[in-house]
Amino acid sequence: MDRRIVIARAVASEAWISIKANKLRSFLTTLGIIIGVCAVVIMVAAGQTVQNMINQQLSGIGANLLIIRPEFTTQGGLRGGTQSIIRTNDADAIRNVRNIIAVSPMVMTTRQIAYKSQNFATQLIASTTDVAKTGNYEIESGRFFDERDMRGAVPVVVIGSTIQQELFHGADPVGEVIRIGNVPFTVKGLLKTKGQGIGGQDQDAVVLMPITTFRRRIFGTRIPNRVQMIMAQVSDERFIEEAKLQIEVVLRETRRLKPDAENDFIIDNMTEMLNTIRSVGLYLSVLLASIAGISLVVGSIGIMNMMLVSVSERTREIGIRKAIGAKNSSILMQFLLESILISFIGSMVGMVLGIGLGQIAGAVMGYAVPISYMTVLLAVAVAIVVGVAAGIVPAMKATRLDPIEALRYQ
Repeated sequence: MDRRIVIARAVASEAWISIKANKLRSFLTTLGIIIGVCAVVIMVAAGQTVQNMINQQLSGIGANLLIIRPEFTTQGGLRGGTQSIIRTNDADAIRNVRNIIAVSPMVMTTRQIAYKSQNFATQLIASTTDVAKTGNYEIESGRFFDERDMRGAVPVVVIGSTIQQELFHGADPVGEVIRIGNVPFTVKGLLKTKGQGIGGQDQDAVVLMPITTFRRRIFGTRIPNRVQMIMAQVSDERFIEEAKLQIEVVLRETRRLKPDAENDFIIDNMTEMLNTIRSVGLYLSVLLASIAGISLVVGSIGIMNMMLVSVSERTREIGIRKAIGAKNSSILMQFLLESILISFIGSMVGMVLGIGLGQIAGAVMGYAVPISYMTVLLAVAVAIVVGVAAGIVPAMKATRLDPIEALRYQ
């Protein structure tokens, strides 16, 4: 067998014997690493869970969206006064803008809906057929309302899964008739589940209907073309800023604004806002892991302290080993191995404990907590880095001991 392998095994064996000889001290030192790694694993898992929740919630929002909404007018140099009006003819003008693939003027309100003896208050959204794209709505069963329904102001609706549970107790609602006020509406489709929104609202507690039907049968108004906002979807994220500028030009012409007049509308870039929200989730993950990393620093200081004490206690032993020909590299390796072993054991226990506690917490709170290979690699990397960093100073101190002085040490 190779002599270097024999020496390495002997050094590792001596390191393990030294650790076992001081069980309580070794355990207390390892405990610092266990707590540190456990905290990092839990915090990283928590950060990933938050990011997954954010991505899941944002997936319910259509991609590459521009939202046009009314702005308050300026009176006497102060912004305030009356709010401007957004109309469906603004939406018609936006449809002609290059790279715009879907436009949905929207009216939203809360209404009580009823089916037989059941009733439920929910959000009612009236729009065009393009709302399926801009709102990222998908059909679970049945169909979405179409252009024929729009032209005829047909009393049809598409409902979310929460409405299905509340009114139909999970049964297929397609073809059933619900009432909004005293007006009957036929359920044409059931939407796929989207879950919670960014603000915590239930995105499945929604009823969609043609905007023409809403105006004719529910909400007649003295301004029949008025809408609350317009959602415009751009074909590609690369064209969002260009489309935003073109929409501004088109709306100023459509609304006959003077060259020196301020815009009486606002264009929000939802893609930019969503990217900001995602970056906040990433920063939160990094912050949580950094805070937990402080406990690892404390744990590494504990290892260094233990190893320094060990060097002092074993000064005479080191002197004897040097006197009989032990090389500095062997002594250095032994103390480094002790440090790395303590750190490695603590890291593995901390990793398993952190993963276990994370899964238990996720099960109790009803969230899926991811277990990534990155967590395992992190634990191993921490074990090696912390072990070497904490053991290098005591190991170097041991190699610098003079054998004559070490033999005299009492």
